[in-house]
Amino acid sequence: MIIAIAGTNGAGKDEAARYLEGKGFSPFSLSDELRELARQRGQEPTREYLQQLGNEVRATFGDAHLTKLVLEHSEGKPHLVISSIRNLGELEPVRTTDGFKLLFIDAPVKLRYERAIARGRVGEGFSLEEFAALEEKELNAGAGKQNLAELREAADAVIDNDGSVEELHRKLGEAIGNLAERRRLSWDEYFMQIARTVATRSTCDRKYVGAVLVRDRVILSTGYNGSISGTPHCDEAGHMIVGDPPNEHCVRTIHAEINAIAQAARNGVNISGATLYVTCSPCWECFKVLANSGIRRICYGEFYRDERVLEAAAQIGVEMVDLSGVL
Repeated sequence: MIIAIAGTNGAGKDEAARYLEGKGFSPFSLSDELRELARQRGQEPTREYLQQLGNEVRATFGDAHLTKLVLEHSEGKPHLVISSIRNLGELEPVRTTDGFKLLFIDAPVKLRYERAIARGRVGEGFSLEEFAALEEKELNAGAGKQNLAELREAADAVIDNDGSVEELHRKLGEAIGNLAERRRLSWDEYFMQIARTVATRSTCDRKYVGAVLVRDRVILSTGYNGSISGTPHCDEAGHMIVGDPPNEHCVRTIHAEINAIAQAARNGVNISGATLYVTCSPCWECFKVLANSGIRRICYGEFYRDERVLEAAAQIGVEMVDLSGVL
């Protein structure tokens, strides 16, 4: 899920992003991208210069350039909050993604001016009148430039941050709560939710694990950890433990991933190139079978013990996706 944050200067956009970071969203800022570009040019990142630079970047590379940079830097993280949106065109790469929402943060101009002074975001001697005049340019500067008025009009929720930080958090919580009720699950969330449902069929109470093999958004097979067909399960005969603490484990069951592969094999289903959704990351033995079965992407709900899996996956090009913060 991607949430974009726009708003007037000093309204509390950064604080809103920090709040969402605490809710599991990875924070990114278009202003940070501009500040880095200003640093590379040896320029002081004043508000006026960043505004001019943003207009230059949009005119040269297109409105969506900064957002595309953020998406590259996000490295596939499932939940993002992108702040300092200044133009509707900047939302083009993300506005059609599952669950996307735009929040607009605002506050009275005098209060925002005082906040900007306290944060050192305006120069010494910069008056309230100058602050308001510069902002007027930002509200409706035209195509390819800053246009906050259009963003406010397009926002899914407008939040007035005229009180305490606690009040802002409460308003954000209400807005996000309402938005969360309406949003669709992403495909990764959808299939991981199914894997968690599959795990409820597991018969080993040491760890209930579910696995789902998917290709082109179609489920190929499922599996959960359980005993050999026709033999007693752990919840009937007890565990078959080998090894010494803390590395002891039950060997009565076949792991969920292997059962998913076995189900596909019994039904003649080709799983090469598939994605595995599994409630915890594979053990070393399961990973070796998955890799040689042609699984190219593994999404897991929690990490399970063995760092060798991550090292080998990076070596052979199997994508490992941590969905522990999802759902």
